[in-house]
Amino acid sequence: MVSDTLSYRGMDAAEIERQYNFRAMVPEHVGVIERWRTDSDRTRRRPGALLDIPTGPHPRQRIDLFPTERGAADGKAPLLVFIHGGYWRGLSKEVFSFLADPFTARGASVALVGYGLCPEVSFDTLIDHVRGGVAWLAANGAAHGVDLGRIVLSGHSAGGHLTALLASEPDNGLAGGLCLSGIYDLEAMLPFSVNEALKLDRDQARRLSPLNRVPNGAAPPLTLALGGDESPDMHRQQADYAAAWAKRGHAVRALAEAGTNHFTVVDRLADPSSALFAEALALLGLAPHNSDN
Repeated sequence: MVSDTLSYRGMDAAEIERQYNFRAMVPEHVGVIERWRTDSDRTRRRPGALLDIPTGPHPRQRIDLFPTERGAADGKAPLLVFIHGGYWRGLSKEVFSFLADPFTARGASVALVGYGLCPEVSFDTLIDHVRGGVAWLAANGAAHGVDLGRIVLSGHSAGGHLTALLASEPDNGLAGGLCLSGIYDLEAMLPFSVNEALKLDRDQARRLSPLNRVPNGAAPPLTLALGGDESPDMHRQQADYAAAWAKRGHAVRALAEAGTNHFTVVDRLADPSSALFAEALALLGLAPHNSDN
């Protein structure tokens, strides 16, 4: 059990629950996720989709790759890699396949990375699974028409944390990172009930927090985004991380998608008329259509 004596930035466990229990904050999340599943099932039946490519021995170490529908003149397309959320203990890549459709229609390929979940695997092992999946794409992407100089890593919630973490590693080869509703200071998880599955201690939380790992050297540009209706501490997390990234001289943009919550902000990434979609295209080196905005 998580101790109710722990606190974070003056917040006790009850307040952390109010700030970070996203499903409780958004009761309609069930319908949102079911819609994602339905849309993703349709995407996964597309001709040409490469599903469940193994990247390691664990059954969830798999990648789905959706090649672009619009081939570039040189046969190479930028790649958007997406890491799913679920508080590092739930959901799967299959739920988010729908995100591929608008990007493949614009000239990008899309890959979704799977990974083992806590508590079946440790938090460090989970990170290694994601790191291995991204490494597989870097090593094998060219054979699938990927422009290795234009790989952009993205993710939502737990996936936003993982995106930021991998973007901070040296020689990561990324052209950019896009973090949706990321948690950048894991010490917030210590008093939270989710830590019963994560089993983080304070040293791990500090070591694996992107906020503590902002690189001094070269780093890819980042876009940070979250729902405008998310909790105050989620907005504070994003602001703190954007400030830390900028303080080291790295390019960073931060935005809040008005009228969205922790779940519906993901829909904006798949909306060609949204600012978030335009940000993703820019990181990929693709110009938006005039009709997109």
